[in-house]
Amino acid sequence: MKNSNDLFNEMIPLGQLIYMVNQYKERLLNENLSPLEVTAAQFKVLCTIYREKCITPMELKKSLSVDPGALTRMLDRLLCKGWVERLPNPHDKRGVLIRLTPEGKTLCEKCRTLLGQTLHQELIKNLTNDEVETLYQLLTKVLP
Repeated sequence: MKNSNDLFNEMIPLGQLIYMVNQYKERLLNENLSPLEVTAAQFKVLCTIYREKCITPMELKKSLSVDPGALTRMLDRLLCKGWVERLPNPHDKRGVLIRLTPEGKTLCEKCRTLLGQTLHQELIKNLTNDEVETLYQLLTKVLP
């Protein structure tokens, strides 16, 4: 069996391969969400807020690992679309909380339903059930 250094030199580096799979997933997200006029980036923000119910912009920034300026612009767009709202933060008089509007919650649920099986099936279409299980186990071991 070859050692990992030999494999690194002969194959696509693991980091690059993970990046390529992520790009493929992003493309699938954008294609599937476009009928609802939602981008993959917007969907991620909406889902993070959906999970947390109410979240500060700083918590959202940390969760999504995004630039604060980009996040502010994204939240402004989502606010204009009527999908999120800013509320005063009762624990920080200068701060705000972000939560989904009823329309935003409905949209997020619609997106999640639309993507649920479609995206999953597309990502695993060339894998056996055993390969899917192995991939899942390996990827979770890579995470800290």
